[in-house]
Amino acid sequence: MTAHLPQSLTARLDALPDGLRAHVERVRGIARELAMTHAIDPATADLTAAAHDVARHIPGRMLIEEAERLGIPVNAVERAAPILLHGPVGAAWLREDGAIDDPEVLEGVHWHTTAHPDLAPVGQVVFVADKLDPMKQKAYPFQPEVRAAANRNLHEGVLAFLDGALRTHVERRELIHPMSAETRNSLLIALSC
Repeated sequence: MTAHLPQSLTARLDALPDGLRAHVERVRGIARELAMTHAIDPATADLTAAAHDVARHIPGRMLIEEAERLGIPVNAVERAAPILLHGPVGAAWLREDGAIDDPEVLEGVHWHTTAHPDLAPVGQVVFVADKLDPMKQKAYPFQPEVRAAANRNLHEGVLAFLDGALRTHVERRELIHPMSAETRNSLLIALSC
């Protein structure tokens, strides 16, 4: 089931580059499927997926400026890799537009890149769906493990992605967002209980 999209969100989506719009559409489909697997409202998952990358096309310096304008704290990792701010900025835009007021949808948009220990199930669905876009297979060769884990349990799916991504970041000597590490630790504790 696809969501009815607010007009201001539709306008933002129409302004995205073609490749990014195609990615959003693929993520929407994956999110609806995952939502149905886990008895989560597919329309809410679809809306969150539709909104997740509204700020993805903004250049890094502008993302930092926009985050500062919106009162979003910017940590050292985000300053070094500003693309990590596109979720928080996108969520703030949607709140500012009045387009979306559902806190779980806004949280899902905000944390779709890094995850968060308290991310609601719909946010977990979109986090995983974003990573399972088939066009990201080269960046995430561990997608099959993530998909299998996510089909069993959303926590396991998020953890499988974080494990694969963190291994890759360490091998490449890339930065790791502190919230991703915190989320991984939180999931490991929760799943061991």
